[in-house]
Parts: sequence; structure tokens; C-alpha cells
Amino acid sequence: MTNTNLTIMKNLLLSTLILFITLTFHSCEIDNVEGPDASIEGAILDQNGKPVQFEQGASSGRIKLEETSWSDNPVPLYLNVLQDGKYVNNKMFAATYMATLVEGAFYPTTGEELKVSANFKHDFHIVPYLDLEWVGEPVVLADKKVSATFKFKRNEGPNAEAKPDLMDYQLFISTNQYVGNNNFDGTRVGQPVKVTNDEENKSITITSIQPMKYAATYYLRIGARVNDTYKKYNYSSIKTIEIQNN
Repeated sequence: MTNTNLTIMKNLLLSTLILFITLTFHSCEIDNVEGPDASIEGAILDQNGKPVQFEQGASSGRIKLEETSWSDNPVPLYLNVLQDGKYVNNKMFAATYMATLVEGAFYPTTGEELKVSANFKHDFHIVPYLDLEWVGEPVVLADKKVSATFKFKRNEGPNAEAKPDLMDYQLFISTNQYVGNNNFDGTRVGQPVKVTNDEENKSITITSIQPMKYAATYYLRIGARVNDTYKKYNYSSIKTIEIQNN
């Protein structure tokens, strides 16, 4: 091998070593991007100031957040809502957000500008399509089927919107507290029951199609929905029943 070739090889090896060292040191640099430094929490309240009943998660409505202080065309961030209408996210960046309640069983809402920093708290107000209430307590029948009675009321829209027509209702039963359309025992309750507008404010009784098979605590709630775009359920509060061994 000539001296010229040796020199070229040495230069190539030296260049490769310098590049490797540079990349190694670069990859070991400390990430200096600040992490989330704020939190946000609150509740979704109805026209009477009461917490709205939801399904756990994203199934019956979400909070859409758009960070307007960073971009004119931000990618939305969505927050899920708990069953009792509360929400929380402790991994937020301090910023200005446009917040809107979307995709739920309530009249459309307009966005609210929120300047989120530190431990930010904010309650949202919506008007659900329906209010549901229990009439008495759920009853365990002699054959261990469950019977429940309820009423519903259609709410006026906040901006004089036409009331959507009723669609159907359902008794949801589960062995855990997260009972709802996204978590129930379909072998016990059958198909949703069609309902008409003239049944408003009347007592309606619904009974499970199968008995409760196991000795356990069962969680129940009633859901009813209107024929709108999303066809999501408005809910009653949750009740429990106890099934004992014979």
C-alpha cells in the first residue's frame, strides 16, 4: 500500500471517529424543553347547576381544547369526562385555550377562552336534551329479574332551538360502577325500547329480560336518547341492588 493510500485511509478513519464522537455527545445533551407546568379541573354542570351524568371516558361527550396562544390553527386536544361530570388533567402547558364541549347529548355550545396556568379550575355549563329521574327504587322480583321505573323531561334549548324527538331508552346493568352504554351486561337487558314524545313526564317501567345470575352487587342506571347527530344517552344517577344466594 502506498503512502498516499495510507494517508487517505487515516483521514477517513479520523473523520469517522470525529463524526461518531460528535453524534455521541449530541445524543447525550440534556433535553431543555420545559415539561407540562399546569393543571385543569372542574365539572360539567346543567342549567340548574347540577353535575351532568356521563359515561366514563370519551363515549358521551368530550372537552375540546385548542391552544390559541401558540398557533392560529392548533391541533385539538381532547379531555375525557368522568361519570359524575367531573374532569381533570394535570399534564397541561400553561397557555390560552379555546375550550368547547362536543359530541354529547346536549345542545350545541360555544367555545370559551381559558387562560390556563398553575392549578386552573373551571366549570362548564350545558343544557342536556333530557333530564331523567328515578321513580322509587329498583326492585328485585321473585325470579331475580330487576324492574325499574323512571321519568324523563325534555329541556328547552338555551337559544330557542327545536327540541329533538325522542328515540329510545334502556336499562343498563353491570357488576361494576362504570355502568353505561359502554359497559353493561347485554344478556340481561335486551334491546333499547322505542319511546315517543308524548311519554314525557310519565312513569315508565322497564324490566331486565334475564334474572341476575350471581350473588353480587349490581349497578343500574337508566339512559334515554334523542334522534340527533350523535345519538348519545342522557343518564339517571346510579343505583345499586344486592342479589343474595338462596
